[in-house]
Amino acid sequence: MADELSRLSFEQDLANALGVEDAARWKVSRAGELELLVEITSAKAPAEIFQALLRWLEYPGFASMKFRDPATGRLDMPTAWPVVRGFRPATLDACVNWTLEGFNLHPEWRNDPNFKWNPSGNAVLRTLKTLQNEMDDHYTGRFKQ
Repeated sequence: MADELSRLSFEQDLANALGVEDAARWKVSRAGELELLVEITSAKAPAEIFQALLRWLEYPGFASMKFRDPATGRLDMPTAWPVVRGFRPATLDACVNWTLEGFNLHPEWRNDPNFKWNPSGNAVLRTLKTLQNEMDDHYTGRFKQ
């Protein structure tokens, strides 16, 4: 269970993130205490909807990210993933410097000023905007096995 300060910071940052103009592109629902289920599309394919599950172990750290199959709710289906730089649907993770999986794959990033996570500011908003930018700029389709 998240500590009270972490939970309160998350709640405040989530409320602020949902108030920005970009939030009109996301359908965000709560999946747990420090968890969000976000429906997101790419500007390149607005009819193609993806469900990203973002889960913070501590806030304002970096979130774990998985993609959920909307038909089954499963998190273990590569076809639920978009093809975007750094995303690895075949291994169900993202090798990027804004997710827990990326930092677990590259522990050296934690101290590298070029990759290090900055915990200041609104981490919910930063994560959502980074995900949206990656979807808009680098999306090439849905993963097919």
